[in-house]
Amino acid sequence: LTAPHARPGAPPHPLGQRYQNAAPPGPPISPQVKQLVQKASKPTPAGVPIIDTVKTKIMQRGGRNGFRSLVRVLRVLDDDGNKKLSRYELLNGLNTYGIHPSQLELDELMIFLDPDGSGQITVTEFARAIRGEMKPPRRALVLQAYRLLDENCDGSVTLGDIQNLYDTSKHPEVLAGEKTAKEVLQDFTAGWDKNQDNQITEREFCDYYNDISAGIDDDQYFELMIRNAWHISGGEGAAENTSCRRVLVIHTDGSETIEEIKNDLGIGAHDKEKMLQNLLAQGVTDIKHVRPYA
Repeated sequence: LTAPHARPGAPPHPLGQRYQNAAPPGPPISPQVKQLVQKASKPTPAGVPIIDTVKTKIMQRGGRNGFRSLVRVLRVLDDDGNKKLSRYELLNGLNTYGIHPSQLELDELMIFLDPDGSGQITVTEFARAIRGEMKPPRRALVLQAYRLLDENCDGSVTLGDIQNLYDTSKHPEVLAGEKTAKEVLQDFTAGWDKNQDNQITEREFCDYYNDISAGIDDDQYFELMIRNAWHISGGEGAAENTSCRRVLVIHTDGSETIEEIKNDLGIGAHDKEKMLQNLLAQGVTDIKHVRPYA
């Protein structure tokens, strides 16, 4: 057997055997049932009941690594590669993992994750709902990155703000004449700018990284990713920044030290004046020369 909606001529699904015992997708949810389910699924001070139920079952089944394993199964079941799951695919994913929701629980889950009634949910939406919002330390780091972009602190980042920090004129597609520098910049920001108005709000930026965070279990890896991507100095151990430029500083007395240009987002390899400004602000004095350090 192959998975539902499989591509014509596709090889048997690696988990196809599981489909032999899978429950049918069932009839569409009636408006009356939907109303009852929505009432039962309203958030409480302790959370959303159906989400808490599924989360508990995942933890009972696989412990702290259960979430990652289930998401991997759901992605495997995305046979057509559109990164979306039908009700039937979601049910088979849960069953394959060893979680067997009741019909009512599945109704609740689909209504909660698919409020527009499209009949499909994305793996990311599922992951985000189960994992919840970013932990405060992760969110604080993401906000720190956003504030590096929002230099005038007006709560909105424009293409102009990004352009001040990223030079796209040397991008291969720009050099080849295939795209303009602005088009490359728009491509770069498309993941954050959901409504395509060329302005990135704090909410849009955090939403993007909330989705990224849902797929990363390791806090240190997440921290390192943010620090290196946005050239944020600091971090300890495996989370310590490695992307900020290091330079050889020759002092007026002839001594030499290796210094990090802290928070060097937007400082190019030849921006000696900006490097000097940063070093002086960091308390590095008596500078005679600054040279790149590999």
